[in-house]
Amino acid sequence: MGLAALLSSCEIPFDLKEGGEPKIYMQSQVGAWGVYVMPQVVQPLGGKSVDVSSLDVEVWLDDEQVPVQRYGDYYEGSYGRLCEEGRRVSVVVRGEGLETARGETRVVHSPKVVDYSWTRVQVDTIRALQVSITLDHAPGEGEYYGIEILEHDQVEYLDGSKRAYLTFLTPGYILTAAESVSLDLADFVQVNYDGFRLGGADYQPLTLLSDKHFDGATYRFYLNSFDTSVLSGIRDRLPDPDTGIDGGVDPSWIPVKKETRYDFYFHRLSPEFYFYARALYQSNFDFLANMGLIPANFTWSNVSGGMGYVGARGSTRFELVPEEEEL
Repeated sequence: MGLAALLSSCEIPFDLKEGGEPKIYMQSQVGAWGVYVMPQVVQPLGGKSVDVSSLDVEVWLDDEQVPVQRYGDYYEGSYGRLCEEGRRVSVVVRGEGLETARGETRVVHSPKVVDYSWTRVQVDTIRALQVSITLDHAPGEGEYYGIEILEHDQVEYLDGSKRAYLTFLTPGYILTAAESVSLDLADFVQVNYDGFRLGGADYQPLTLLSDKHFDGATYRFYLNSFDTSVLSGIRDRLPDPDTGIDGGVDPSWIPVKKETRYDFYFHRLSPEFYFYARALYQSNFDFLANMGLIPANFTWSNVSGGMGYVGARGSTRFELVPEEEEL
């Protein structure tokens, strides 16, 4: 009863109003070679419709205009050369009857990974990989990073057949239930990212990192600590509770060997990229606001006259190939 009263007293009433003016919404990703711009027009409830095909996109490198080409629903601008870190990039989107939307960021280069390694860790029934990634310097306050992890598995079955599986993973930081008392939800800020668009519906998690995730220049995390592995997913599909001795299990579903490769995409993110991605996470998973306990955090934007973000990313890719496992 007390909780119900608390929730009731903390409700934040608001009314949905129809009408208003449409706004340009864009996601713009700046790299060292060029810019991707994905503009849309946000239609207000009950508002007038706008022809989005008439949008005009401009990209500026400092005070120099950059050529832009349209490819379907996105635009690409190329500098024609590798751009120096720190250069200012501005994006302008115009449309008839719309307020002009503008945003800017500064180029960031790919992070310099000087070493990466892995080791197997066994704690109770948990068998995990500890991965270490070392940069050429210790990140300072205001430096932001992100990591994407793809697990490629080829599983061999008892009948000799093989199947390939692709799984998106997220980094873990605890191995046992006893360590869960130190769980910090800020370590698990993730947003779906397909390489172009932030916040899509498909599960492709980009985990956001700040300087606090590093021990000096090194970032350490676990794989398969508390995540659902591909192997457990395979075994969950086995007929149960047969052992296979009496022929009750189809041999094609009994795994005997697994070869694994991990692909890591490690990103340096501009503050604009990081804060917009973090705001998407908070808007999706802000359970305190959903309960009415705190005001809602709706969004973050560095686009004047519109919505969305203009941010920069620099990326590097590497892979780890642990020894194959007998199952």
